[in-house]
Amino acid sequence: MKLLAAKEWNKMFYENGQKYRIQVRAELVHREGNSNAYFAITGDIIRHAKNGRKVWESCGAIHEDIIKHFPQLQLLVDIHLSDEDGVPMHAYANAAYWAGHDKGYEKQTDLLAQHLRVSKDQANEMTTYINHHYGEFDKITTAKQAWENTCKDFDLPNYWFEQARLAKALLNEMETAK
Repeated sequence: MKLLAAKEWNKMFYENGQKYRIQVRAELVHREGNSNAYFAITGDIIRHAKNGRKVWESCGAIHEDIIKHFPQLQLLVDIHLSDEDGVPMHAYANAAYWAGHDKGYEKQTDLLAQHLRVSKDQANEMTTYINHHYGEFDKITTAKQAWENTCKDFDLPNYWFEQARLAKALLNEMETAK
């Protein structure tokens, strides 16, 4: 594993008379076996019980809680599990899945838009574009290929790259601010 950049944040807070600590870690990491480094942001929420014990309440990709307590980390949440160039994990295969282009799956515009980091309107526009330009899929033109071409036509790789550049700058800025 090669850690390219990482930063942790901690914050104490109170809810319903209980004391909590949220711990957040964001990183750009390259793990052996992966072709590219990727961004990740995860957290832990620990309740400080009245008897002095620490109780883990939640952990992992608790993005709503992270944004609630650290709104400045929205970009890192948005780019979670994207590669170092900002491309979402399995970008084109997952887009085909959420668009309902895989047999037996229904279109879920909210998840498609979230996955591609675009608006719902743009996700719908892209789906319409694919339906109009590609029609039926086969072994030559797969849904994954259609999504890869469409994302390029809509200039998403450049958009994702710019998000990754900003996320790297944010991690590096935070790293040097230690």
